[in-house]
Amino acid sequence: MHYLKFVLLALSCSLLTACGAMKQNAATTTASTEWRIQSLEESFLNMKEEQRRQADANADSLAEIEAKLLALEEMMGANKVATADPEMANGNTESGWVSDLKPEEGAWVEGDKVQADEPVAQSSEEKPWDEVPGPPPVIPEPKVVERTKPKDAPAPTPKKAGPSASYEAALALYNNDDFDKARSSFDSFVKKYPNSDLVPNALYWSGETYYSQKQYPQAILAFKEVTGRYPKHSKAAAALLKIGMSYDRVGDPNNAVFYLRALVEDFPKSNPAALARKELKRLGG
Repeated sequence: MHYLKFVLLALSCSLLTACGAMKQNAATTTASTEWRIQSLEESFLNMKEEQRRQADANADSLAEIEAKLLALEEMMGANKVATADPEMANGNTESGWVSDLKPEEGAWVEGDKVQADEPVAQSSEEKPWDEVPGPPPVIPEPKVVERTKPKDAPAPTPKKAGPSASYEAALALYNNDDFDKARSSFDSFVKKYPNSDLVPNALYWSGETYYSQKQYPQAILAFKEVTGRYPKHSKAAAALLKIGMSYDRVGDPNNAVFYLRALVEDFPKSNPAALARKELKRLGG
């Protein structure tokens, strides 16, 4: 029991000692910090004081330099006045700068000296610039020779395209295999010249345009118009031949034989009749 009390007493003493040391260290640290702050403040104050003294010294030096410069400028100004106008330097300053130059007739007066116009030495070289050019030479305008305008010759009267020319133009289109334009031209011809002797031919060749394009039903109708309107015309024989051949092309041999026989009977000595006989042999009719 006594031993335990002794231990507790020892621990208490140790704690008290440690606390005292800590307090002492804290006090030492605080004192050190305060000293450092005080030293910095003193150094800052010393620096500011040194800057102030330096600024004062610079200001004094600058004032001294400005005073010397002002004195130097005054000296230079005085020398300039003395050099430029001796009379002003001697005290004659009533009128300031005085010019002795006065304009007179034909001369200038400079003080007591008169400078009159003197002849200038002339050079022997040519001086083209001294000669004033005269007006430019007058160039006569060329005479305009008026030519009489020839009388306009009367324009040749274009020949009116007659039925034959229109028919030949349409037939040329057919020969160039331009079947659509040829058919249109043949139809226009029939309408424009309904009493022409070439109308049967135009109707026949209109049917040929369909036949050449393998439009056999339309070809049959066109060829029948030839045989119906002009049964005794020479183109009627050719139209009968093409009607029979067109029926053969569409697969109607009975009608083909019928029209070919009509051709042989009506136009036995014609060239189309000879061809029809060959076709009838082929068809067995």
